Amino acid sequence: MKKATKAAALILAMAMAGSTLTACGGEKDAAPDAANTEAAGAEADASEENAAEDTDAAADTDAAAEDAAADAAEGEAAAGEEEAGAEAAGAVTTKTEGVLTFGTNAEFPPFEFVAGTGVIDQYDGIDMAIAKQIAEDNGMTAAIENMEFDSLLVALQNGQIDAAIAAMTVTEDRKEAVDFSVPYYTATQVMIVKEDSDIAAAADMADKKICVVQGYTGEICVNDMGYSYEAFKKGTEAVLELVNGKCDVVVIDSATAQKYVDDNEGLKIVEDASAFESEEYAVAVQKGNTALLDMINKAIEAKLADGTISDLGVQYTEAVTAE
Repeated sequence: MKKATKAAALILAMAMAGSTLTACGGEKDAAPDAANTEAAGAEADASEENAAEDTDAAADTDAAAEDAAADAAEGEAAAGEEEAGAEAAGAVTTKTEGVLTFGTNAEFPPFEFVAGTGVIDQYDGIDMAIAKQIAEDNGMTAAIENMEFDSLLVALQNGQIDAAIAAMTVTEDRKEAVDFSVPYYTATQVMIVKEDSDIAAAADMADKKICVVQGYTGEICVNDMGYSYEAFKKGTEAVLELVNGKCDVVVIDSATAQKYVDDNEGLKIVEDASAFESEEYAVAVQKGNTALLDMINKAIEAKLADGTISDLGVQYTEAVTAE
């Protein structure tokens, strides 16, 4: 009985020891599993953090792309505005970039004549001073092409010059060929005769030998009156005919007539308001060149408003009279 009891006790002890060993073995196995679980959790957290960072990075990239697109759009808009501004600034085109080329007939003092030193190279006079100021007011340099008066309109139409300024009277016939600026000067036609002449009115020229300047308004007036005449290319040539007794009267613009009378003794001026209407001088441009015409008009209107052109008239008229 005691032996059986001892044996049972031994068996029970061995069983308890086995259970303890099993329990210890389970705890050892559970520890790696817990570590693995914790590591897996950490990896999951890291993955989530990385995913969040990737999302944020993607968002930043999208934002940067949007900003770049916005900047590009603004740049294109600015470029468009600059281009539009450049086109507007460059709307006025000239024969030579940066140069405004005027055609003239430098034989008509005090408006245009050749001098030792002029306002534009060797060219001086009221018109030359106006031409220079028009160009400079618009950031350009003025240049002069001197030619015969009746070649000016053809030169305009052919693009040889940008504008013509030559004490040119605005007429309906000329307006069919070119466009005119606002008038900058008003004059009239007069007759230059010798002091002992019996010509007192335009009607008295009927049986006289008349001289005019080719293409000038005086030629148009005499032709309209139905009188015969001889035309010269220069005013000085026509007046020389009168001085030398080869003609009886010269019909020419009032502004320049005084210069010729002052330069030549024995001559006088005869006026006839009923026969010669007042006329207006203007700058001519190629027909349809509205951009250049607008630019010239703006400059002339400013010079008329501030008295510049009036001052130039006085300055040059007194200068040529004093010579």
